[in-house]
Amino acid sequence: MASRCQYCSAIETIQHLFIDSSIADTVWRHFADIFHITLRPLEGFQYRFQTWRFSVGSYKINTDGCVKDGVASGGGIIRDSSGQCIRAFFSFYGDCTILEAELRAILDGIILAQRLGLSVLWVESDSTLAIHCIIKGGGPWHIQATLRHIRHLLALDRNTITHIFREGNQVADLLASEGWDRRYYYEYSSQDLPRRHRSLVQIDRFGLPTVRGL
Repeated sequence: MASRCQYCSAIETIQHLFIDSSIADTVWRHFADIFHITLRPLEGFQYRFQTWRFSVGSYKINTDGCVKDGVASGGGIIRDSSGQCIRAFFSFYGDCTILEAELRAILDGIILAQRLGLSVLWVESDSTLAIHCIIKGGGPWHIQATLRHIRHLLALDRNTITHIFREGNQVADLLASEGWDRRYYYEYSSQDLPRRHRSLVQIDRFGLPTVRGL
């Protein structure tokens, strides 16, 4: 039997707790006043709760590419089936397109996982174009070598690649931005992962959702 809100007796869903209820509305308006934020009206606004998906029986690789001011970087994180971080990385790619950055981050993540002796990989990227090029083919000539390398590595074991919305890919997004800021390649172990990164990993492990506007 579904639990009900103690204030209004509505069914106590996550959507009700954080968006629909009068209590949620009061809290959002309170902090909007403090930080001088204009709240968007919800009429006609569609949303979806996005959570990180666990990788039962496989290792999960989330990657992301980043381009700012014509300069590219990438990053990614490898986690076990319980969501624990095994290794994370960021890299600097220099002058290339966002598609190249997304593909190079995917390739870096797979190479790192295989260097660590991990198999049965589930790769996630928030780039639908990169995934389409890997699975369906196509794309400009200068990415073909990278695509062939990715396909070869994915075919070595029971590996797969799927799309995830950006809201569920926040750790990789943060790492890609860090690669742009630092402009070199670096790997984090689970022990030296920065606090902000660890917090996002824990949010994913606990299955806490982020809201995606549609």
